[in-house]
Amino acid sequence: MKASAIRRKRTPGLLIVSAVMMVAVTRAVMADAFGPVRYNPKRDQIVVTMIYDGTNPDHHFSVQWGLCHKLQDQLQGPPRKIINVGILDEQGNDAAKKRYTKIVRVPLAGLSCRPATVTLWTPPNQYTRVAIP
Repeated sequence: MKASAIRRKRTPGLLIVSAVMMVAVTRAVMADAFGPVRYNPKRDQIVVTMIYDGTNPDHHFSVQWGLCHKLQDQLQGPPRKIINVGILDEQGNDAAKKRYTKIVRVPLAGLSCRPATVTLWTPPNQYTRVAIP
């Protein structure tokens, strides 16, 4: 009988802790995310819509290129190329007061890693892919 009484007393506390953890997880996921992403062949660039929380709409996003990798799949034919690109919010620690969107253009002129699948990444572990010719 005592064990069930103890369980009943702890339940409200567990619910509160669970609710706080869910809010914290939701808040972390909402930090920076990708909206629509597409390749613009006329301008030879990737057009990325960034969705972020902050105190102002003037966040600047930097682009960090990874190395080009060739993947050889014996069953698929010719090698495929992949490259990772980080899109980093330079005000990533800004207080999350309001939701904003910003278009980030990633120029591809001079990129020799082609055709390729580009994997775009932004903290906290948000990924999306786009194929470029």
